[in-house]
Amino acid sequence: MEGVFHFILTTSFYASIVGIVILLLKVLLKNKLSPKWHYLIWSVLLLKLLIPFGPESTVSFFNVLPRVEPQNITQSMTLIEQHSTALPVETDKNEITYEVPVQQQVNADKAPFDIKAILPYLWAASTFFMLLWLFLTYYSLFRKLHKGSSIQDERILAILETCKQRLGVNRTVTLVLQDVIEAPALFGAIKPKILLTPAVINLNEKQLEYILLHELAHYKRRDILTNYLLLAFQAIHWFNPVLWYCFKRIRQDMEVATDERALLTLAQTDHKDYGKTLLALLEELSTPKLAPRLLGMADNKKDMERRIRMIKMVDFFKHKRNHTIAIGVICIVILGGLFLTNGKSTEDNLNDSDINSTALATYDAASLFKHKSLYIGDASNAGDLVGKLPFNNYRNGMSLATESEPYGITVNYDFTGKDIDTDRMSSIFQDHACIMFALIKNLDEITFNTLGTDDPQPYEYSRAELQKVFDTDLWSYSRNSSTFTKFINDLSFKVLICPGSYTPAMSSTQGIHLSAASPLPVGKVIYSTENGVFLSWDGKASEGFTTIEMPYGASVCWSAFNQDGQIYEGESNIITVTLLNIEGKPLSEKSLTILYDGGFYNVQPSPGVELDGSVLSAERKPTNIEDAVRNALRDKGDGYLHDECKTEGHLILDTVEKDGIITVYTIASTGWFGFENGIFTKVSGSGAIPSVMIFSKNDKGEYDLLEYKLPEDGEGYGDSLKELFPKKLHNKVFYADKLYPELMKMQEEQATRYLQSIGRKAKVTAEHVDKKLADINVQASNKLTAEYTKYDELLNNCPYWLGTREQIEDGIRYTYQKSQSKTSDGYDLIAFSKATEDGIIVEERYYKIVGSDPQLVDAPK
Repeated sequence: MEGVFHFILTTSFYASIVGIVILLLKVLLKNKLSPKWHYLIWSVLLLKLLIPFGPESTVSFFNVLPRVEPQNITQSMTLIEQHSTALPVETDKNEITYEVPVQQQVNADKAPFDIKAILPYLWAASTFFMLLWLFLTYYSLFRKLHKGSSIQDERILAILETCKQRLGVNRTVTLVLQDVIEAPALFGAIKPKILLTPAVINLNEKQLEYILLHELAHYKRRDILTNYLLLAFQAIHWFNPVLWYCFKRIRQDMEVATDERALLTLAQTDHKDYGKTLLALLEELSTPKLAPRLLGMADNKKDMERRIRMIKMVDFFKHKRNHTIAIGVICIVILGGLFLTNGKSTEDNLNDSDINSTALATYDAASLFKHKSLYIGDASNAGDLVGKLPFNNYRNGMSLATESEPYGITVNYDFTGKDIDTDRMSSIFQDHACIMFALIKNLDEITFNTLGTDDPQPYEYSRAELQKVFDTDLWSYSRNSSTFTKFINDLSFKVLICPGSYTPAMSSTQGIHLSAASPLPVGKVIYSTENGVFLSWDGKASEGFTTIEMPYGASVCWSAFNQDGQIYEGESNIITVTLLNIEGKPLSEKSLTILYDGGFYNVQPSPGVELDGSVLSAERKPTNIEDAVRNALRDKGDGYLHDECKTEGHLILDTVEKDGIITVYTIASTGWFGFENGIFTKVSGSGAIPSVMIFSKNDKGEYDLLEYKLPEDGEGYGDSLKELFPKKLHNKVFYADKLYPELMKMQEEQATRYLQSIGRKAKVTAEHVDKKLADINVQASNKLTAEYTKYDELLNNCPYWLGTREQIEDGIRYTYQKSQSKTSDGYDLIAFSKATEDGIIVEERYYKIVGSDPQLVDAPK
């Protein structure tokens, strides 16, 4: 029930946005749309209510809105209760969280005063009674109308037949004389009846004609089905006043559009009399009896005035028919594109191509953190959380166990037809479990069932067992967003090992090979061991070390032989792997244990330790096309001026595979980011370049770059593009610059992640940063920036503009600055300096500008 209720809340919220936009649009296009199109525009809202979630689209309006988590709609009510007994938990300065006492969570899903748990049932009960009331009143009206008599007056029947012919109605429509409904109305979708009162049948023929035309126009337009749909939506969304108001406006527009349809069958001279008939019916109409909303010609006074005004404009819209059709169609197409689609998903779910490439899988910590909850009983929240984890594309249902402790969740996956590395799958599911235990406090057990694998075993995890490998309580890792982000980064950091079990008697390998993998930008990796030694591995063993620093991507080999040549046979050995960023500062650290048992050294399973045969090579090869393109682009970036963070952005336009050779057509960009004037900006690199990459693919699914093709510069650019790319891609590659903003965004996101990894906050942009040049003699400026820099490293490293740039040298960050001031005797003074992060000046130069001659002087006092 909770899942249905949260689905309805989400639908209602999004539909309200659509309704408000339509209301605003109708105000803007008040007299530019005919009544028919004012009514048809509402179809977008009805479709949104019927089909809340459409295909993902980059043009969807919901891309600009934060994702609505249904559980948040009722979260505030829950927090009111929780805070009454909550205990404050220490967090960052700007964050406040509360922890509910343990005894309160034990029966969390059965809390007698849990408003959040009661709301779904309150909604369901109210909806049921509203639908029941509609059915009973409709049935009561149906019974009462049976007492009425069919009209057999030939005069009236002849008018009815004439009206049916005008509107093209071929079905039998019964006229019923009754006194239940006090105004003409249409009743029944299967056997339609037009309800007339004794006062109406005494009207003259023209007035009867107008009334019957109006009711038949309702039938012809199938408005009665729309009305039933609105009644159902009102019962379901009874809590939403925005939608109720929209439904009211839909009915008003329906009546006006029906008037227009009827009037189009009449001569212009009849329009005034049609309006008078409306007014006459309004005068006779009294307060309607309690009954479901029927479709009738009469209306309230305010709406009637609007209908009379429309009657006067029927001829205007008739002459502007093509114009109004064009505007109406454009409005519906645009509204449909904006509101009947979903925003692009930002989750990093694994797709088919990278299902076995999870060592570098990333998790969106901020998105996951939104699903922090005290209770697993919130099914919608649990489902959304699982949906943001890898393998979601293969999810095949889930179930919750919330009746009694231990509380648990079972998630089913179907991998039929997929080539799955079960060893790697185990590691990923273990990460899933750690994340879920950290975010859901009363969750005790997790089971992941896998179908379609060679060994469809369940992967079962308990909080108690996983807790043993963590220093602190798993729930505490989500006490605030920054703590959880670090937890995710540490969890995503993998130590890849091969083989998992080793004995010196094995001749095929010198020991246990290790390598590190992380989604963070890593510079180097430090391996240290309590016992045994590390051998760097480049095809042969090197001298053994107990601590060794290696480039990221290179592997090392742990040997059980100590530096003195004696074999270590102790019970256990601890190996620590530390990631360093490009500045040489620690990013993350992970330890693993090697147990000795009867001649074998076995790596103890633990979170973040994965068996991976690829570490036997010094450099792992990509196993999916995205990583292959990414690696090729990063290598291409080495050809540009280096700075602090290398980035790339690419869009794969098409791939062609033949005989193990894959040709990839892309538009790509590479670049280096660095600090200029305190802004982390793209300091070198390329724009949007059409590129063709050709890869080979071996039996292991690994990609090797064979060729990287670029179009020719200059006059041959266009012809070379035509040769490199198939004709169907020409429109894109000839206008590649239009895609550069998207490529810039990708590079900015990578640069932002780099800053997060080094704990630095700054504006990030791939666009040009405005720079101010020194206001001095041009010849003097040229000497400083072009001539003197050849012989002075400080001047060469300082910016050519007035401002700062940063540079990392041997792991130490320095700030180079160029500034302009005046000497005591009025000359321009240009200063160059190099300083450490704490502001200590390491080196400086001062040049006094005398005409066109820069003169080196001492520092001003």
